Amino acid sequence: MWIKQPGKVTERIDFLGTYDMCLYLLKGREAMIIGGGMSYIGPYLEKQLSAVQFDTAKIRYLVIPHSHFDHCGAVPYLKRKLPQLEIVASAYSKEVFSKGKVVDFIAGVNRQMIEKYNLQHEYEELDLRFDGIQIDRVVGDHDIIDLGDGVEAHFIEVPGHSRCCVGTYVPCLEAMFPTDAAPFPMDDEWGLSSPSAQYDFSSYEESLKKLAAHNVGLCAFDHHGVLVGDEAESVLQRGLEEVHKLKTYIVQQYEVTRDPDNIAEQLASQILERSQLQYMSPELMTSITRAMIDSIVRQIPS
Repeated sequence: MWIKQPGKVTERIDFLGTYDMCLYLLKGREAMIIGGGMSYIGPYLEKQLSAVQFDTAKIRYLVIPHSHFDHCGAVPYLKRKLPQLEIVASAYSKEVFSKGKVVDFIAGVNRQMIEKYNLQHEYEELDLRFDGIQIDRVVGDHDIIDLGDGVEAHFIEVPGHSRCCVGTYVPCLEAMFPTDAAPFPMDDEWGLSSPSAQYDFSSYEESLKKLAAHNVGLCAFDHHGVLVGDEAESVLQRGLEEVHKLKTYIVQQYEVTRDPDNIAEQLASQILERSQLQYMSPELMTSITRAMIDSIVRQIPS
């Protein structure tokens, strides 16, 4: 089953945000928000957190799965709304957020989406500005945060999409939060998004194998919702199949054309047409696909 709309997923997990920008509330005796989205989803979060059947004063943690602009933009708003939050991320995310130019870029892209959706009033009323992030707790492989009632969040370093990606696994629920270290669902035929391995393709593949080694009965993505049951059990292995297909396609195209710029433009166009990601410009997607192509081409024997 594919859950596309925010709401209750299980007794322990609530889906927050939107179809495109997914956050999750993981509940034990205390609770944890997993995901950071973009600032334009602030009005949705405001309503959802007001309606959630949990004492918001006990939401103690917020996990930033990686430092890209579409996974952290709402974090300053959430920290202002819930000042008790301990912000959790990987060591490299902490380093990234210390750089002024990066903070300015993230703020700019998030503000563009506010303007795109005419949310200037909400921006001011809810204080949705992105003004930087202070990481309170660094996590990596084998680190665990115990939320009580048997609910433990286990962290998994999964570089490849970015250097700073960290996944979250909850053993008692067989719940995986893979962030963009795995392709996410795209259509009702259970098609998946194109693998996004712009940092390093080999690392992306190894990270996905690492995720797929877990027992998964629920897979909650940062984009496009949650898979449960049989679909969740198979989605990470199917993601590995997509990785192999994409690598084969890029190698074949490169061997024919030796033109990575042209391959990047064509691949970016295909991905954008299929994914319809409103926050992704053609220029940025082309930059992403070019980085991924370069990562693969470097491994081709000369």
